[in-house]
This record gives sequence, structure tokens and C-alpha cells, in this order.
Amino acid sequence: MTKSSKQNNAQLIIFHLFLLLVFGLLFIVGTFHDEAIAKALYSPNLFVKYVSATGVFPFFAFAVLFFGALCERILHSEKKKPIRILLCALCLFLATAVGFVGAGSLVDKDSLGYIFPTLNRNIPVIIGIFLVMNPLMLFGGYTLAKKSQDKNLTKKIIWLLILLALSFFILQFCKNMFHRPRYRLAIAGYEGIDFIPWYKPFSNHLYYIENLGIDKGEFRSFPSGHAILSMTMVIILQAFTWFYETLKKKRLFFGVLGLIFALIIIFSRLSLGAHYLSDVSAGAFISSLLALLYVIFESKE
Repeated sequence: MTKSSKQNNAQLIIFHLFLLLVFGLLFIVGTFHDEAIAKALYSPNLFVKYVSATGVFPFFAFAVLFFGALCERILHSEKKKPIRILLCALCLFLATAVGFVGAGSLVDKDSLGYIFPTLNRNIPVIIGIFLVMNPLMLFGGYTLAKKSQDKNLTKKIIWLLILLALSFFILQFCKNMFHRPRYRLAIAGYEGIDFIPWYKPFSNHLYYIENLGIDKGEFRSFPSGHAILSMTMVIILQAFTWFYETLKKKRLFFGVLGLIFALIIIFSRLSLGAHYLSDVSAGAFISSLLALLYVIFESKE
């Protein structure tokens, strides 16, 4: 590894350590002042709803793109033809699953479906988005990979996809561990539903879901899925430097761009009353920790 590469890696490690420190401190602040901060920031409007709706979709779209890049590497590898075909088929299968979930996330009840209820779980719309998105992202990833001369590109993509998968599964695990009512639900006037700290169990969610018809998603405030998945853009945008030699020294710049995107989404979630500060900071902390571990691992390659 060259001296320049070591300096770049050191800068990235410091950057991600800084993010961990900031979001860790915000989590502590939120734990003690969630209700007051939520009340001060709550200001839902249509523009913020549109902004928030874009928060999760890039996570899935770019995952599909990297599957396309991986297919290019596999097809042009020295492995036997049957193995190459099998591995590419596996990549396309996973890309199909990810793309379909991603299309669904765009019109989910907490994204565009929140603005236009008829879009929520609308299968024809989801299929239409999927049929447009997936081929474009797969082709884009395939084309980008052809431009790269990085001999370690395959390994980097695989580890990146593992990181993205970990982010998604940690999110699902945590969401099913906590049943915290969202702030917008806590102020909706339902008897028995009030502000609840993230660490305090709320066991009556099934009653409200089954008897009052409240959507189960309203009890999935902690941690913020939008924060976890939007923060992965910090490492995703850094990964684009793999495809262009001239961008290798600009990973920190692309990481900052990803952070700006994530902060916009995080603020939109607070403004809509979808989350508390502790929710979004916990989600951002999780993604930042995974990104830091990835950067450290990559720097040792």
C-alpha cells in the first residue's frame, strides 16, 4: 500500500470515528430529551414528506447496481463456464429480490404511500418500478465494472454487499425487539399511548393494532430504518471511487456527500414526527459502526 493510500485510509477512519462520537452523543441527548426535541422539531409539510420518501430507496437501488458490477467481474473471471453461469444466476436472483423490496419501499406506507395511500402495497406499481429500476441499475453496475482496473474489485463488492445486508438485518432485528410508538402516534390522542422512552417496554401494541386498526408500523419507531439505510450512502458513495482511478483520493469527499444526504433524511424524519432523536441517532450510529469496521478491514488488505 502506498503512502498516499495509507493517508487516505487514516482520514477515512478518523472521519468514521468522528461520526460515531457525534451520533453517540446525540443518542445520549435524545435519551434524556426526546420528547422536548420532538415537540420543537415537529412540523410536517408536503415537501418534507417527499424528501423523506427518497430516504430508503437508494439503499436498494445501489445494492442492485453493485450486483451488476459483480456479474461483470464473474463473467470475465477465469472460472469455468458452468460456475460463472451459476454465480451470475445467483447474483441476478439476489438482485431481483433486493430490487423488488426496494420498489416496494418507495411506495411503502412510510414513503410515497404516506402521501398517496393508493400506492401503498400496490403490486402493479411496485412491479412497474422494479421493471424500470432493476435493468438500469444492473446495466449501470456492469458498465462501471468494465471501466475498473482494480484487481480486488470483486472482493470489495462482496464485502460491501455483506455490509449492506448486515445493515438491513440488524434493522429488522432491532425493529422487532422494540415496539416504541412514533411521536406522531403519541400525540394523536389514543388513550394509553403517550411518549415512551426507547428503553421502556411497550407491550400493548397488539391490542391497538388488532382492535383499533392502527398500522403496526406506527409501533416501530426505534431505531430509525431511514437513518440506518440512508447512512449507508456514506460508504456506498465512497465505493464509487473503485471504478475510476482518478477518484481514489476523493473517498472522503464522497463520504461527506453521503453524510449530507443522510442528515437531510434524518431531519425529515424528525420533522414528520416519525422518529425521536434517539431513534435516528441510534440508526446512524449502527451504520457508522459498520462503515468504520469495513474501512478498517479494507485498509488491512
